[in-house]
Amino acid sequence: MANAQMRTPRPVPDRIHVAGLSLSSTDGFVLSRIDGSVGEDQLAVTTGLPEETVRASLTKLETLGLIAFGEAPRPAAPPTPPGGTPSVQASASQASASAPQAAATTDAPLATADEAALAEDVDLDAELRRQVITMHGRLDRLDHYALIGVERTADKKAIKRAYYDLAGRFHPDRYFRKRLGSFKVRLEGIFTRVTLAHDTLADAEKRAEYDAYLDERRRARGLEELMADALEEVRRVEANVERKVREQEPSPPPPVAPTPDIAVAARRDALARRLLGGRAATVSHTPPAGSASAPPPGQTTGDAMAALRRRYEERVTLAKSVEARRYVTNGEAALAANDPIAAANAFRIALKLSPPDPELERRAKEVQTKADVLLSETYARQAGYEEKNEQWDQAARSWSRVCKGRPGDARCHERAANALAKSGRDLHEASRLAKRACELDANNAAFRVTLARVYEAAGLGLNARRELERAAQLAPQDDTIRLMLKNG
Repeated sequence: MANAQMRTPRPVPDRIHVAGLSLSSTDGFVLSRIDGSVGEDQLAVTTGLPEETVRASLTKLETLGLIAFGEAPRPAAPPTPPGGTPSVQASASQASASAPQAAATTDAPLATADEAALAEDVDLDAELRRQVITMHGRLDRLDHYALIGVERTADKKAIKRAYYDLAGRFHPDRYFRKRLGSFKVRLEGIFTRVTLAHDTLADAEKRAEYDAYLDERRRARGLEELMADALEEVRRVEANVERKVREQEPSPPPPVAPTPDIAVAARRDALARRLLGGRAATVSHTPPAGSASAPPPGQTTGDAMAALRRRYEERVTLAKSVEARRYVTNGEAALAANDPIAAANAFRIALKLSPPDPELERRAKEVQTKADVLLSETYARQAGYEEKNEQWDQAARSWSRVCKGRPGDARCHERAANALAKSGRDLHEASRLAKRACELDANNAAFRVTLARVYEAAGLGLNARRELERAAQLAPQDDTIRLMLKNG
């Protein structure tokens, strides 16, 4: 975005209530990601939306007085404890606003098993034990910057300094010949991750790849959250519709018990008089014809109430249909602007608000497919990085998401199966994915090998050999397959 890095949107506190304002789901999503610390240039990354869409939403939000622009506040430096060496808590708190998580602190609540570990008889003081437990439990949720406690703009010296601060506290060799119990494994895990973070961020090429990976991960998270916000948007629209109808129509009467008490009967008679132009009527009896309290011929108070309820429901249905058509129009406009995520959201909302409509369902499914394809591209880039760095759990999740958007792509199914097998997790799902890859591309020997490896990991030796024999027929010159058959 031109000059975007000079602008940082911040919410306007006295305009925080947005009820009644004409905000689309995209505008609301962009507004929800504005906290005064994320610059305009980063919003497209964190939301996963096209830059033009973000720019248009920001302009609209500023016009409505919901946001203003200013400089992003820099985080204050944490205090340095006596002795001049930052504690692990202070070092961890330096994570920048661009990092999605904050590093571990010592006052985070612990799981029951971790609380029990605090009482373990080891040669570590209570504060260090809590720090080790907390940081180890969050290793999978912290990115490299948040883990070692530096901003994303930190230079090589700052990264090295932060690394040495943490290594000095968590290096297992520091506690040589001490009784560590279960904390030995935790310390080794922390030190391994901290070292990986340092080695990645201290190398310019590796850091560039990692930054691109973080951007893709944030983009995917933003797109997923935008799609999830559709359900909340439906609830908001339905509430507004019913509120407006109630302002124009009497509310439908609540169900009445077969034997109402006197107060209920009185209220009911009052409603009947209003409905029947001042003439009283009751459900329990029909007054003599011609009396002042008689309802119109053929109509009882119960009929009037039923008619009122039908009219109310018809008005609500009609109002929802009008809203549904508006969202269909928004969806088509978003699709024309090459924003399939916003388009899919709009159609999903329209489906919830509209009566059953096969044509709308077909169009919504068609647009959702486009959104899934866009998401799959983001997840495929994530998966490539995770696979390259042997992050098998993360790679399995990412490849599985790719499969959702590419149901006919044999390779992504094989890659998902391979990652699952390497992670040692769900081998049943791994075999399903590998078999699907083979169904989609029956003549690919490499896919047969992956299926064989999954079978082998599951202890199904005969099935594994059968797949290897098929692979050998497809690739008779492949030495790796012949060796696997020989060793099997």
